[in-house]
Amino acid sequence: MAVDSNPEIIGALIRDENEMINHRMNWFLILQGFLFASIAFAWDKGISLSIVFSCVGILSSLSVGVLLRYGILAIKNLEESCGNHKQPIIGRGYKVTPRIIHLFLPWHFLPYLFAAAWLALILIRVSGFD
Repeated sequence: MAVDSNPEIIGALIRDENEMINHRMNWFLILQGFLFASIAFAWDKGISLSIVFSCVGILSSLSVGVLLRYGILAIKNLEESCGNHKQPIIGRGYKVTPRIIHLFLPWHFLPYLFAAAWLALILIRVSGFD
């Protein structure tokens, strides 16, 4: 389905997708907070419960990471469908930001950082370094 090239409509679609990305990041961070609190209480209760919480943390991190990536790509596609209209559209400017900087933006970086942290917790728990 082709998106209307009207800058106002595209701007509204971008704002909606940006708001969804914000909600997903908030839900993700809240879930990670609950999981870290849960693993703190379960740490001395047994290894299996710690591994279950860590696996949920890894899977949710990877899932949200992919979901956030698709949201960013949707915004990028909407911006490109607008063409070179003179009216400014929010979010423009991704083309001038170096690629390496994109990797450190929270919606790119945090899901995979949390996945690595959960993996580290599994390794610590299994190896007995605690």
